[in-house]
Amino acid sequence: MNINHISEWVLALWSTGVLTAVAHAASRFFVAHTKNKNLLLLNEWAMQAVQYAETHLQGSAEKKQSALNFLTNKLNANKLGLKFDSKQLDAVIELAVSTLHGGKTND
Repeated sequence: MNINHISEWVLALWSTGVLTAVAHAASRFFVAHTKNKNLLLLNEWAMQAVQYAETHLQGSAEKKQSALNFLTNKLNANKLGLKFDSKQLDAVIELAVSTLHGGKTND
């Protein structure tokens, strides 16, 4: 197959919209994959922050603030700080605390 045949195939795929559809699907896949990786990192870092706070600090308010500070600093250092809001960070910290305590809450 020479270069002319390849060019014709690409042009045919482009004009029928197939190439555009494939490119769009690939783009959506990579965006979803990246978001998923960011969420996995967020959960991992939240667990690290909570484990440290539970081990080294006293008082639930001090522990939570320390975990939030650690998590915020970690996200900012990895240029992910603007991807999550304070409610999401609070929720992921609470989830990590619950997970660390075997699913039990401290209510």
